[in-house]
Amino acid sequence: MYLLMLTLKTASGIFAVAVLLYTIVLAFVCPVLKCKDKKAVMVILCLLPLLAGIVHFLIYGPSAFWNFFYLYVLVLLPLINLMPGKKKVPVALKSVLSALGAMVVSVVFLFDLLGTPVVHNFTRMSYTQSFKTMLQTLEKEYCLNSWKKIDYGYLLNEYLPKVEEAEKNKDEAAYAAVIAEVTYRFYDSHVYAQIGDEPYEGAMKRLAGNDYGLSMVKLDDGTVVAVFVEPEKGAVYDKPCDLNKLGIHDGTRIVSWDGKDINEAMSEVECINLFMQFPVKSNEDFFRPAFLAGKGGDSVDVAFIGDDGNEQHAKLQKLGDYSDRLSYVFARFLQLHDYTPNYTSKMISGKCGYIKIRAEHYDTLKDNIAVLKEGYYPELTEFFAKKIEDLKSQGMEYLVIDIRNNVGGYDNVAGALASLFTTGKKHLCAFGYEDAQGYHITENEYIFPDGRYKDLPVAVLVNAQCVSAGDGMAKFLGECDNVTLMGITASAGVNQNNGGLIYLTKNISVSYPIALTLSSEGVPLIDTDSTRENRIPLEVKIPMTKELALKIFTYGENTEDPQLDYVIGYLEGTLKAG
Repeated sequence: MYLLMLTLKTASGIFAVAVLLYTIVLAFVCPVLKCKDKKAVMVILCLLPLLAGIVHFLIYGPSAFWNFFYLYVLVLLPLINLMPGKKKVPVALKSVLSALGAMVVSVVFLFDLLGTPVVHNFTRMSYTQSFKTMLQTLEKEYCLNSWKKIDYGYLLNEYLPKVEEAEKNKDEAAYAAVIAEVTYRFYDSHVYAQIGDEPYEGAMKRLAGNDYGLSMVKLDDGTVVAVFVEPEKGAVYDKPCDLNKLGIHDGTRIVSWDGKDINEAMSEVECINLFMQFPVKSNEDFFRPAFLAGKGGDSVDVAFIGDDGNEQHAKLQKLGDYSDRLSYVFARFLQLHDYTPNYTSKMISGKCGYIKIRAEHYDTLKDNIAVLKEGYYPELTEFFAKKIEDLKSQGMEYLVIDIRNNVGGYDNVAGALASLFTTGKKHLCAFGYEDAQGYHITENEYIFPDGRYKDLPVAVLVNAQCVSAGDGMAKFLGECDNVTLMGITASAGVNQNNGGLIYLTKNISVSYPIALTLSSEGVPLIDTDSTRENRIPLEVKIPMTKELALKIFTYGENTEDPQLDYVIGYLEGTLKAG
């Protein structure tokens, strides 16, 4: 209810309710005006919502059109009263239809508005003005300012000169790169820059750096090895590359980069990009070697351990920009070639069942109703139970729930699944607000116990791109006694909701959360604070060995999933040991 009230307090929410009430009043007024032959008055009254909608559109601009699509449908509904009709009954019927339509569309819009309750349009401003106003807006509305100790003075002083330079050069790609760096400083996956096609490529090239023909990954034993080394025939570039002739190939140990010890060089790198954010510091640490591989000038001096075991040195020349090779790193690690639909269930070995959950969305209306019922969602619990029962009928003895790259949704969806492994009622999450006295809970959601599969061995597989309600699912499932939380990296470390949206230019916008999701203790749930420490620890970390690195980070077609293979092996070994 708190989230709905928050939506109703926004300008667009108030506008929607006003149009709804106005349309209902028109349903009574229009038949009377028709009888009194006051058609001109009726036309004016029916056109007023449309005119107000046009003003709204002009304020927010075409970039935000789809955010308010249902609102713009709503302002058209009074026009039903003006459709041709000769008798009183049709006039009354049209009025009723317009009112009923307004009720339905307004409800849909308000529920839809839960996803983006606050939209700001700064596209008419200069880069400098829009940047300053963006920071002022975030300082006022971003819900984790105190939790993360955001220093807006630093952000303004550090980045305003770069914004001014981009404005001077009329360089939207440069502005986009600055916004990407600013949003990175929030260490929050819900605070991110959305960049349109026009400036995207230019911003990517600026952020990724130069390509020297390889990327890198750090193994659990502390060594850093080359991966995605450009082969002689070329992978990223058409022209051949001579790294292999120099003695560098996939798996070669790199000991220094551009004259610095590799660990020192990695410690200075920040993973600023347009792919993902890194609230959890250890997750960013995993990707630092890959980002380091793009840092340098026209050439870099590299020291490596040759196949003979001796240290060797080479000067690597810039081949071009690093964005494509960096994209390969993300694509392979995140298994972006996997298009398995949400809620897919299947057997993946003789005894291992598998469920893929890409997002915590089941049915938008029912998902929201469950919020109003404190998270109680028996229909969805049965939906998951049927999938598990179907797998058991095929011989399943243990289960993998894959939530890698989970984009989030509703925490009660995770609660409905966790209830199958839970025997006692548990707190799921709370909603609330913060004031000068601290955080305050306004309502709670719970996991309502079912427990029918409390003894089923389950592994939940996560990665650094498992965000929001996906993070929630990692937490809620991981706390069940029969569940093991596993991954090479932890999940993203975010769980707030109800985002704001700022349009800076036609092609650049910034999303951010404004409504708090809290724990039972009344502090932000899951999200990292200024220390960036992971709050959902893995029970089992998949070790990044050289063998695993070479399986994941190599060129060519690769339909294998070594992370999943490790999880299956772990479950099989645990079952045998038990």
